[in-house]
Amino acid sequence: MNYSARGFTLIELMIVVVVISVIAMFAYPAYLDQVRKARRAEAQKVLMAGQISEERYRSYFNTYGDGTSLAAENLGMGTADFFTFGVTVPGASAATHYTLTASASGDQLKDSNCTVMTLDQSNVMSPAACWKR
Repeated sequence: MNYSARGFTLIELMIVVVVISVIAMFAYPAYLDQVRKARRAEAQKVLMAGQISEERYRSYFNTYGDGTSLAAENLGMGTADFFTFGVTVPGASAATHYTLTASASGDQLKDSNCTVMTLDQSNVMSPAACWKR
């Protein structure tokens, strides 16, 4: 009787599983790094929108606004899921200085050296390594 075997052996199947596991072991961490970079870019976009809101507020009131006054004028900075945003306006120099801050939360805390990003009225972006152009 002529019998032709079809299909995979258990050894062949195990080799495929091992190869896929090795590929996933290297690909998944790289994927997570790219996701964190994308979230960082989103936070930077929100900080830049906040900068525009501050300048718009100053054009109306001749002083920079804090988070409460920006929200009251519907010029808020917006939101992002993995960051908390804040505005610091020194009282004595409110007409000339502000600092916008994005603080990472959740999984974004694993983003090395970019857990806190700031942007000020002079367009100083800190830390500089996080703000690659």
